[in-house]
Amino acid sequence: MLFGFSPLDVIGLVIFILLIFTLPWFIRTRAMATISRFTFELEEMVEEAKKTLIKVCNEKGTPKEDPKVAVENFFEFFVVTPVDLDPNGIMRKFEKILDLGEERFKHMAKVMAPNATDEWKSNIIMTLKATIGINGVAKIVRHNLELAKKTGNIQILLMLQMSLPLIMRTVKAQYEGTGAFSEGKPVGDGLGPLVAGKLIEDLSEDDLREMDDIVVAERQIKNRNVIIARAKGPGARVGKVGKVITSIIDDKNIKRIITVDAAVKLEGEKTGAVAEGIGVVIGGPGVDKWMIEEELLKRELQVDAVIVKMSPEEAIRPMTEKILEASKKAVSVVENAVLQSKEGSTILVVGVGNSCGIPNIVKDLSKISIKKEINKKKEGKKWPF
Repeated sequence: MLFGFSPLDVIGLVIFILLIFTLPWFIRTRAMATISRFTFELEEMVEEAKKTLIKVCNEKGTPKEDPKVAVENFFEFFVVTPVDLDPNGIMRKFEKILDLGEERFKHMAKVMAPNATDEWKSNIIMTLKATIGINGVAKIVRHNLELAKKTGNIQILLMLQMSLPLIMRTVKAQYEGTGAFSEGKPVGDGLGPLVAGKLIEDLSEDDLREMDDIVVAERQIKNRNVIIARAKGPGARVGKVGKVITSIIDDKNIKRIITVDAAVKLEGEKTGAVAEGIGVVIGGPGVDKWMIEEELLKRELQVDAVIVKMSPEEAIRPMTEKILEASKKAVSVVENAVLQSKEGSTILVVGVGNSCGIPNIVKDLSKISIKKEINKKKEGKKWPF
């Protein structure tokens, strides 16, 4: 006995004191090892995406000089958002900044792949954007890891470690999307252009007109005049949706708009579920959506929305069979929505999304290149009973 403590009590006290000093070190070491592994994986994805981008530039653009230097230099490209202390006119500033950024990407595509067709230049631009996005995430993760190492801040490590599974889930999907863009294959976000392309399957290319990377066509659906707009394909574009739609509204005296787009589903919801609602479904920074919503205040517009649900990862990954099948139902839903308007009325249907790998007119859905899904066994712990 020592001071009334038994040997077991002394051993327990010693172990407790050791844990106080060693547990933070152990947690920090484990966290750093985990985050370092993920960081190296992210940086490997960036390098592979760069190689893919350079390869497609060489194959499709036949540049005189190796585009590797141009790609490396452009990876530090950034866009500064306009000041928002005075919100008046902020959306116009955003629009101008985004237009300038888009012009710079187009210039880079010409430098990296001067002899590529317009469609492949669009694919190269989207591949470049996706690669820069992955690189940005990798740099932020690396920054936080190095900062935690220098300061010994375990809170930074734990927050980063808890966030990494979600970060990696999105980045891996973005990496797959990079491969799809570089090969000119459709992604999940191409649902809107796919539906719009199917709605004009009876038309020809001569019936289409182009406006700011958007193709526009007109057809009759049971005595209703329907104007269909979508991003030009099969190159990877999204087009200036807001600008084109507002122009059509002014020219055609539109009273009803139906927007079709992919939308984020909740965990537990089925991919490919189709839903109808009210409002403008357009993603991105919000400039296009704002332009259309401004028109709501100027005139009596009815704005309807048709969405196909999918996860954020499915939207940027190569298109799957579930999404392709959902497009058939979406076409039917849009046609029924059109029939709710009076005969003789003019309706504008907008297929919102990325047009990569989707021709302007979709006559046969079976010819759309999709990702083959592999049936995976459900993950979970196997219990012995």
